[in-house]
Amino acid sequence: MKHLITNHPQFHAEEFKQVWKIAWPIILTNILQVTVGIADFKMVGVLGIESIAAVGMSRQVMMFIMILMIAISGGASVLVAHAYGAKDKAKVSRTAGRSVTFMILAALLVIMPLGLLFSKLILILLGAESQVVSLGFSYLRILFLGSIFSMFNFVITGILLGVGKTKVSLNLLLITNTLNIGFNYIFIFGVGPIPALGVKGAALGTVLSRFIGSFIGIWILFSKRFPIQIKLKDALTFDFPLLKKILFLGGPRSMQGIVRNFSRLFIFRIITLLPDSTRAISAYSVAMQVRMISSFIGLAFMNAAMSRVGQNMGAQKPEQAEKSGWLAAGMATGIMTFVAIIFFIFPEAIMSFFTDDVEAIQMGKTFFMIIAISEPVMAFAFAMGGALRGGGNPISPFIYSSISDLVVVIVCGYIMAITLNLGFAGIAIGIAVSSLTRAIPSTWKFKQGKWKKNRL
Repeated sequence: MKHLITNHPQFHAEEFKQVWKIAWPIILTNILQVTVGIADFKMVGVLGIESIAAVGMSRQVMMFIMILMIAISGGASVLVAHAYGAKDKAKVSRTAGRSVTFMILAALLVIMPLGLLFSKLILILLGAESQVVSLGFSYLRILFLGSIFSMFNFVITGILLGVGKTKVSLNLLLITNTLNIGFNYIFIFGVGPIPALGVKGAALGTVLSRFIGSFIGIWILFSKRFPIQIKLKDALTFDFPLLKKILFLGGPRSMQGIVRNFSRLFIFRIITLLPDSTRAISAYSVAMQVRMISSFIGLAFMNAAMSRVGQNMGAQKPEQAEKSGWLAAGMATGIMTFVAIIFFIFPEAIMSFFTDDVEAIQMGKTFFMIIAISEPVMAFAFAMGGALRGGGNPISPFIYSSISDLVVVIVCGYIMAITLNLGFAGIAIGIAVSSLTRAIPSTWKFKQGKWKKNRL
């Protein structure tokens, strides 16, 4: 942590403000995202544990297939940040416009077809019971039909991150998520002439809110009120060299997402081997949805580190870029410690909010008490990974996280849960240990400083 203490207090204070200016809207944005998920689980929880399991497993399938959006959005963020730091407005507009085009084509030609063709098969392969498969596929079919709107909103968020305008993203998501919760209630339970659609209603509410959000996003991208100002000719031009650069920078992060979601899907498969698997999947789904609050805080500082390091590198200030990375990591650790204390002290109250099933509550309680110990370490690791990406090194974070998610989470989780017969607690232990195995090499790599020689 010595890197957080600088001989230039003025820089420290100013950079703290810049990192926090980017991070706090992302934190609130991510909490809004979690709030929608929590609201979904709370509402479908009334329909039974099968509905909770269906939504929980379906969300993982959805993210596994839609992971291409992370590649385009992540790569666009880094390139836009470098162009913005270099004060190249034309390049900002060009990169943003063509990134939107790439995302739309990916949604129509890749994501939607893959989701409609393979999501049911994936649910079956995961070992879900027949009722869970039926409910999950009806939910996923609607989400994939409307995936273009979700991906469009996602790339807008990435572009705004690159120019540091995360508060605009927050306002956009505040509108769409408020609509999402309202629409979900209407379509899940039925209001007036609208029939109760159950689990399918949760998906329909999400698609409709993202559809409305897309129109707001179009205005943001073309408006002269923001530093993006896409020109139509830029958006309609297919730039293959730029696509290659975007995929180089964002591809490892996308692959990291594939690995992470494969790991989580495999965890679902391990849980199906436990006694009372449907109840265990429900407890895991709820616990992971709540845990996303802490994960998203780490991701917020990962994105803030990526943006500030990228902007400082674009401005030819590698030493300031390094300090930005250390500062973001320290801030993430401090905030996450507070969240971890809440998880450790109030796990039963958290689970009781979603279900009155005694066994599921006890499973979730054990999960939170174990996971809480590792949350500050996870936040530090996330921020270090973001700093490396902002510095033009996307490969190292991918390698470290892949080893952590594939080897540690799955192998350790299986051994603890099945071989050593620790059950649900063994899954939590595997996840907790993985945070440490990611944090150590990421910190070492960033401290080496070789990334400071990169020029994009």
